[in-house]
Formats: sequence, C-alpha cells, structure tokens
Amino acid sequence: MKDHNLPAKLRHFDLMSAPGHLLRRNHQRSFDIFTRLVGDVLTRQQFALMLALGQRPGASQRDLVEATGIDKSTLKEMLGRMVARGWVERERDKADSRAWTMHLTAMGTELLLENLPKVQAAQREILAPLSEEDRATFMRCLRKLIDHDIAPDDR
Repeated sequence: MKDHNLPAKLRHFDLMSAPGHLLRRNHQRSFDIFTRLVGDVLTRQQFALMLALGQRPGASQRDLVEATGIDKSTLKEMLGRMVARGWVERERDKADSRAWTMHLTAMGTELLLENLPKVQAAQREILAPLSEEDRATFMRCLRKLIDHDIAPDDR
C-alpha cells in the first residue's frame, strides 16, 4: 500500500540500497549460520580471539586488539571470562610487569581445533550464494572497507 502523503524523502529511501542496512542483514545471516553450525559454546568473537591467541602465543592485549579488531574493554572482559572457563591463561609479562601475556590452555586449544572445521564450513556457507569471482571481489571489498579506517602508519 503506497501512501502518497508521505514526504518524498521517505517515499524514495530504499533500504535495499542502503549499505548499512544490507551489512546488518548479512551480519544477522552470518550469525545465524555460525550459530547453527558451531552452536552456542563459542561465539564468533571468542573464536576470533582464540584463533589470534593460538597464532600468537604470549600475545599482549594490545596485540590481540590489533589482530581481531575487538575493542580493548570488550577484549579485556572476554579474556576474563575465558580465563575463568579455563580456555586462556594470563601471566605477567617478564619484560613489563604492568602488562599481561596470554596463552591458550590445552582445553582452549582443543576447543579451538574441535570447532575450526565447523567455522570453516560456516564461512563457506556464508559465501555459497556467490560465484567464485564474486566471492573474491566481495572479500576484497570487505577488506577495503576495513582498511579505509586504519591509519596508513597502522597498516
């Protein structure tokens, strides 16, 4: 039903042409696929943090913020919960007693490895509607959008 009394600005704004709306819808789709395949034991952010930590044993919180894009306060809270669950261990940095270094525990490594194939399957399903060529373009564009906000000195 069209209401011709609506202001033209409202009538002509198309949500399906709004990048923010489309990103949000795809974010929800990605979440649904991840949850269906991986379950609720591990969130996408927890997986990203654990993978970064598995690839960077002894990383600092700053290293992990840079690797994952998770903000510092959220990352700190996540690490606290992961330590409590026995997935991560934290110790004082030998070079800087104010800083902490993190390591995955055996339990954390096992959880990460157990879920890696499920996460990989989720990534494939997320991109499944796209052709190989479109997948490469899509991934390049996603990276470009992220890189845009990173200062040249931080790249």
